[in-house]
Amino acid sequence: MLGEKMTKEELFRKNQQLSTEFELYLLEHPELEEKIPNNAMIVLLPDYDKELAEMNMKLAEANKEPERTIVYVRVEKLRISRIEGLSLQVP
Repeated sequence: MLGEKMTKEELFRKNQQLSTEFELYLLEHPELEEKIPNNAMIVLLPDYDKELAEMNMKLAEANKEPERTIVYVRVEKLRISRIEGLSLQVP
């Protein structure tokens, strides 16, 4: 389940912040949104928080569905209010 260091509440809070920033990033970079398949599972992998990235990979693996594409989104850096640098990996 969850690592000993990160609580469920902390995992939720961090992912909520990261998801919000990702949505704002897509609004500013609509060309990236066009590359994401419909009904895809988006997995946010922050380079700056290895524990969160690991937990998100485990959650994605536990919740994957055969018919859904998984899109891995590496987030290089999170400024106080914006993502800096992002790449998509669509298998």
